[in-house]
Amino acid sequence: MAPEELVAQAASLGLEVLAITDHDTTEGVAEARAAGRRWGIKVVPGVEISAISGREELHLLGYFIDLRYPELQMILARSREARQERARKMLDRLTNLGLPLEWETLVQISGGSQSVGRPHIAAALMKAGHVSSYDEAFSLWIGRGGPAYVERYKLTPEEAIQLVRRSGGLPVLSHPYIFSRSGETKVSLDLKRWLPRLRDAGLVGIEVYYPNYTRRVSRDLLALAVQHGLLPTGGSDFHGGVMGNGMGSVDVPWAVWEGLCRRHRQFRAGSTGPLSSNSQPEESLIPEQVTV
Repeated sequence: MAPEELVAQAASLGLEVLAITDHDTTEGVAEARAAGRRWGIKVVPGVEISAISGREELHLLGYFIDLRYPELQMILARSREARQERARKMLDRLTNLGLPLEWETLVQISGGSQSVGRPHIAAALMKAGHVSSYDEAFSLWIGRGGPAYVERYKLTPEEAIQLVRRSGGLPVLSHPYIFSRSGETKVSLDLKRWLPRLRDAGLVGIEVYYPNYTRRVSRDLLALAVQHGLLPTGGSDFHGGVMGNGMGSVDVPWAVWEGLCRRHRQFRAGSTGPLSSNSQPEESLIPEQVTV
């Protein structure tokens, strides 16, 4: 979606805060922030960065980044180039597997973005009638280990975290778990192993509120956040409908936003130490009902 269209839809839903965290690009952030001023919505500048360690992939969000930071833009440009190279290789593999796709279709689905990714390929497979669903595209063809899967250039988690911090942003671990609507586990990180490592590298927060998280899952993640001195965050991870998550479909407590703002002020003032692990979860951080 175009930035203006995205912000207008957020306004129509009554949202008050919207973070723009596209993968490997900040291209639409400035326009979205201008639209946010017109619509009365706070638009947070951000980015999402894929990181890899061994065979495990993590996604890291960077909130409040400085869009003009040269190193960030240089690395994001390299990542976008790697995405395009990877996407072309995956299309070649799909063609050899009897599932031909046109590059022009992929560009059209991505809205002309240089940050072409597997969600766009999945949408193209659906449009061509090769698969019946987004999940089928990943499970049968383009998911890790699938016949059309291709690796690409990625930072390590530590590199991604430090890049976000040098860019003036707050690094947050995105969707540590991903569940289908039926409750099937699609992604599950070993957080007991990962969180100490990521926290020591400078991680600031972890997503506690996310599509298809039950109240119990959010409570468990909140407890881990407090244990490791991390901020709880959340969002709908809206991808324009490609992944099926509706914008604003997840109830994120206002205290989460206040916590992010407070930490950002501390960060700018030079206080970057971890949150106190002795603090207790605030009941206000658990909404009465998590909308999925």
